[in-house]
Amino acid sequence: MDLLDYPSDLDETVTPIMGSPLPSHGQVLESDSPDCSPEPVQRPYHNRTRKVKGGRRKKAEVSFSLGGNRLLYEREQKLKERERMLSISQSNLQTITDHQARQQVAAVQQDYLNQIAHLEQALKEKTKENKRLKENFETMKQANDTLKKEIGLLQNESEKLAKQHNSVQARLSNLQKKQEFEQRQRDGEVNAHQLSVEPRVVKNSKDTEEKKNKQQQKTKASNSPVYDIMSVLLEWVCDAHLRQSITDQPTHPSEKFCAPEFLQDKILKVLPSFVDILRETHLTSVKRSLPCLQFIYWSLLLIEQGNSQQKASLSSTLRRLGEEIYRPRWLRLTDDSAAGIAIAGRMLEPGETVGSEAPKDGLFLCSHNQHIRLLSCLIILKTLSQADVIAHAFEVLKVELKSEVAKELFLYYQATQVIIHYLKPVNKVFMGTAVDILLQMSTDSPFQAAFLESCSTEAFFRTVAMVIRTPVSDARIMERLSIILQKLSKIKSNKKYFEVYTIVTIIQELLRNCGNENAFLALNLKSILFNLNSAS
Repeated sequence: MDLLDYPSDLDETVTPIMGSPLPSHGQVLESDSPDCSPEPVQRPYHNRTRKVKGGRRKKAEVSFSLGGNRLLYEREQKLKERERMLSISQSNLQTITDHQARQQVAAVQQDYLNQIAHLEQALKEKTKENKRLKENFETMKQANDTLKKEIGLLQNESEKLAKQHNSVQARLSNLQKKQEFEQRQRDGEVNAHQLSVEPRVVKNSKDTEEKKNKQQQKTKASNSPVYDIMSVLLEWVCDAHLRQSITDQPTHPSEKFCAPEFLQDKILKVLPSFVDILRETHLTSVKRSLPCLQFIYWSLLLIEQGNSQQKASLSSTLRRLGEEIYRPRWLRLTDDSAAGIAIAGRMLEPGETVGSEAPKDGLFLCSHNQHIRLLSCLIILKTLSQADVIAHAFEVLKVELKSEVAKELFLYYQATQVIIHYLKPVNKVFMGTAVDILLQMSTDSPFQAAFLESCSTEAFFRTVAMVIRTPVSDARIMERLSIILQKLSKIKSNKKYFEVYTIVTIIQELLRNCGNENAFLALNLKSILFNLNSAS
């Protein structure tokens, strides 16, 4: 506010600001607070302003009033300046504070971003490392799988090579024995030729030849495989029976000599020599040929129960045994052989007569003895795999089983297991023939119950379950097999086999699918189900 704005009425009474005799009175105090204002000062009574007349007094009052307003104005200006400075200071302080806060936040954010960048970089490195390790692991896994496959292939190849080695070794041994036999045979033919062409003039020369022949016969006899077999068999009998009859009870031999390993070891030593015996020695006598065939047959059944490696090592020997037994040979006894020398001849055709020659007898499968023929058929079925040979053996066996004696021998030699082998679906060619033989054995006879008992085994029912699960093109096979199952279903103990191998379920399915053309099969299937239900 300017001085001109104040009122100029000089008539008003103005209280002059007088100096106070007291040091604290009449002084203007400056305060830092903008709201503070000078309080009215109590003046002494004698110092109060008096109203005077005249312009002088008025001028003095105006000067005093103007002086006080100026001081107030200056004080107000100072207060405003101080307020402005204070507001500026506060704004600057707030600005500084905000700036410092922003700097601190920016620094914290920068540190945070730096840490994030560092962690992201470390994460990328770890990811790369993990990816590299994963790729290395996959590579090593693939290499490991490849090595496993190679090891499996090498093991299979090693097993095949081992089997081939055993087969080649056995074949080499057989060829050596065959060569020795042919060499001995050639030597005998040469000696016989020399004996036939040389004239018997001098008695001394005749004696010399006789001595040579005797010497050769002794040499042949010493090299005969009969002595090898005899030595092994005598050792076997001494160890397993004669010695045990002295040391232990005769009826209870030691378990060592009844163990399959001991028996198979002895069989492995004896069987290869039987090939030479069957080839070289003409066993026309039943007393000689039948024990040999029985030993071979029971040995085959014992080998079947052993491990496959031993059977593989004897595969070549077993094949040659079957070939020697199957080979059609007839023997003719000549008149000029006082000792009955056997000469191999051809087998007679049907309807062919012998004529004036001496009577002939066949060997093994061609023998006139029924027991030998049946046992030869079973050995051929166990050893050979040619389709024509097996078919011939089956035909001979079917003819033989028409007699009750042959059925008794069939059960004695436990031949049911031999026929079951050809009942499997893998042998589709001979499945019908095997069913025919089993059906022939199941007909009414004194041996029917024994045969059905021999069929009441897990092996038989397992094989039958595989057969009826497999679609069979010939319906007659199923009809004949249903006849056998119908007879077996009458035995109460066989119900568990029908249930375990789910034969009942398969029969029910076959019964639902039977049409009018299979009425006989449906009748047998219903009879089987009826027998099983009544057995419960």
